[in-house]
Amino acid sequence: MVSKNDITGDAIQTKTTSQAYRDNYDNIFKKDKEMQVRVKENADEIGKCGCGRSPTGKCIGWHGLTEEQFKDALEKYMTNQQDTKGDPV
Repeated sequence: MVSKNDITGDAIQTKTTSQAYRDNYDNIFKKDKEMQVRVKENADEIGKCGCGRSPTGKCIGWHGLTEEQFKDALEKYMTNQQDTKGDPV
């Protein structure tokens, strides 16, 4: 026996997919062919230093240093007194 909706009298069963459902599904989940790709993953570019301060070419956080702190850190790094994290070598 099929259950019926008390208000509408319609049979309670799964209906077939309508065109409106398919259109909205595509609007929500389909990748837009004209979508602009903002980030292209390139393994060589991940972590690359953007400020130019890193002696390794990869970001080590030196962009946040003042000019004086940067010169001090670079001098200690170049004379092998500290690593790029500021820890003694």
